[in-house]
Amino acid sequence: MSTRVPDEDWVSARVEKARHEREMALAAAKRLEDEVQRLAYRVAELEARGVVLKNRTEEAEAYVTAVKTSRPWRVIQSLRGLVGRKW
Repeated sequence: MSTRVPDEDWVSARVEKARHEREMALAAAKRLEDEVQRLAYRVAELEARGVVLKNRTEEAEAYVTAVKTSRPWRVIQSLRGLVGRKW
């Protein structure tokens, strides 16, 4: 049984192919890292908007609660009830 020793051109071609594949993999990894970073910024931006909307909603609900528990509101609603209207 004889074994062939690869010639220098074959080895060189294999090494060059491996280098090219490595470069392509590194470039793909870099693109994916950039995309992950971009998406992380976008998620943070959307979460910040969500917090702002939540705060506004809480403020509005607190205002409505304050109005509905105020004495003038209760008096007006009592008067409305006397004429058959409910709020």
